[in-house]
Amino acid sequence: MEVYALQLVLFIMIFVRCTTLISLAPVLGHVSVPAQVKIAFGMFMAIVLYPLMAAKHPDVDLRLLPLTILAVQEAMTGMVIGFAMSLVFAGVRVGGELIGFDLGLSIATAFDPETGSNNIVGAFLYLALLLVFILINGHHFVLHAMVLSYQAIPLGGFSVNGPVVDQLIRMTGIMFVVGLKCAAPIIVASFLMNVALAILSRVAPQVNVFIVSFPIKIGVGVLVLMAAAPLLVYTFKNLLTGFEEDIVELIRVM
Repeated sequence: MEVYALQLVLFIMIFVRCTTLISLAPVLGHVSVPAQVKIAFGMFMAIVLYPLMAAKHPDVDLRLLPLTILAVQEAMTGMVIGFAMSLVFAGVRVGGELIGFDLGLSIATAFDPETGSNNIVGAFLYLALLLVFILINGHHFVLHAMVLSYQAIPLGGFSVNGPVVDQLIRMTGIMFVVGLKCAAPIIVASFLMNVALAILSRVAPQVNVFIVSFPIKIGVGVLVLMAAAPLLVYTFKNLLTGFEEDIVELIRVM
């Protein structure tokens, strides 16, 4: 009977890690995906990964307190990996907020079920990044990271050490770098437009620059965003490719 209890506990612990990772991962963990689908997919991955873990014959204490601690460790492992994967998407939202604030579009928001009201530029950049993520098979990488986590982090092997904290801090800093890279073309164009409007206000004081600046800045910003769209897609691809390497490094140091 103890053998069957051990097998059941092992399956539940795999299910906990897979489900928490899926709930926070890009695409698979989006709020528009029903919770039933996430749970079912987590159970499917647990069934797939169970032979891999059972072959290692892990030693599991079947008492209540050790099992509770083990479940928390597995949930934290999935949460840390899923959180790290979502940082680059958070950086794109930061870039969208910077662009919206600079162009005066912050007041125009679109309802986003994942974060509530969201800047329309941020929503556009987020969807573009999501499409690029799918095109480069990023959802496959989520599954690969899930398998790699069991190769690098055994059952109950989660620990918060110095390398893990350093890697998370560095990846969190990348979020702001991503935001600035996304917003840089618009910010530069807006700065040049402000300089041109300042010169215009000196040359023709009778022109109400304050009123004229709003439609001009929005029009120029949209044009620059359209012109920079191919560059943004290329940047997104490089960012995601580099970020996948950072995720693998994070899993290895955990």
